[in-house]
Amino acid sequence: MMLQLLAACSSSSDRVEEPQPNISEPQNSISLMSYTRTNRALSVQEEYASIGVFLVGETTQHGQFHYRQYDNRWHSSLEVTSGHHYRFYGYAPADAVTAEISEESESGVTMTFPQLPSVSSQDICFVVGVQHMTEANGTKDIRLGQFSFTGGLQDHNFVNLLMDHLYAGLILKMTIDEDYAKLRTIKIKRLALQSTTSTAQAQVVMTANTSNTNPVQSVTYSNPVGTGRTAIFFESTEGVTLNATNITTPVDFEAMCCFVPSLSNELTLVTTYDVYDKNGNKIDERSASNKLPNINVTRGECVTRTLNVNPTYLGVLSDPDLDNPTITIN
Repeated sequence: MMLQLLAACSSSSDRVEEPQPNISEPQNSISLMSYTRTNRALSVQEEYASIGVFLVGETTQHGQFHYRQYDNRWHSSLEVTSGHHYRFYGYAPADAVTAEISEESESGVTMTFPQLPSVSSQDICFVVGVQHMTEANGTKDIRLGQFSFTGGLQDHNFVNLLMDHLYAGLILKMTIDEDYAKLRTIKIKRLALQSTTSTAQAQVVMTANTSNTNPVQSVTYSNPVGTGRTAIFFESTEGVTLNATNITTPVDFEAMCCFVPSLSNELTLVTTYDVYDKNGNKIDERSASNKLPNINVTRGECVTRTLNVNPTYLGVLSDPDLDNPTITIN
């Protein structure tokens, strides 16, 4: 078992061109230039469909950043006034979760996610640092614990964001038994993670600082409800073949599924796969459910596990399996 920081991202080349949201931008709006997760910089078009934002000033604005492909920029309906003081909090992706803020002040904030999915293919994060810039090409210098800034003139309000993870994660690799592989070929078509509950509540308490230290004081999970939830985190129409020619090298599905850390002992892996004989004849499509042992990881960590496909018998014979040997009677 290997532990590593969560760092899943999707390629911008895989994104489908979609109609841009109809956003009415105020004259003095804020634009997002970049965000960083797990100390890894990502270009702004790579990951989130939308980013939820709370902008606290004389009133609280709740809005979103939306990415527009025609000019490669994130736009928002958030408006600032030059010279006024603001505090900025956020979460992403906004289309996967909702959030609320309470007990907010210059010293910090409590952010609540009332219906956090128990399992998800999306790496839900929250903002832990904000840098305000008056020029789009300003020097990037995001500081942990910094949420405050003073509004600039029109067209001079840009932010960089630093995000932390709300989930733990699971990455799977698979091998196939060498003897079984002499008889059958397995193609994995879908991997899904199931939880015994549907949602939970997460509460994040953060304290602002100017020392570039982690502002997160606590993240607690409570109120698991619902009868269950399933998140598909790998899918292939053709299926990925488990390779028996080099069984010491597992197949890496390059996909991560996220889950509420407190539910790490209530997870089941559901694997859908096709079975072929060695002549290339498809025998069947099957699904297997395996209760996972307690993964026991904390928020922001990911466990990588390697599974071995090793059936003890052939469930269904194919025609070549029925070839009878010649019997000679003396």
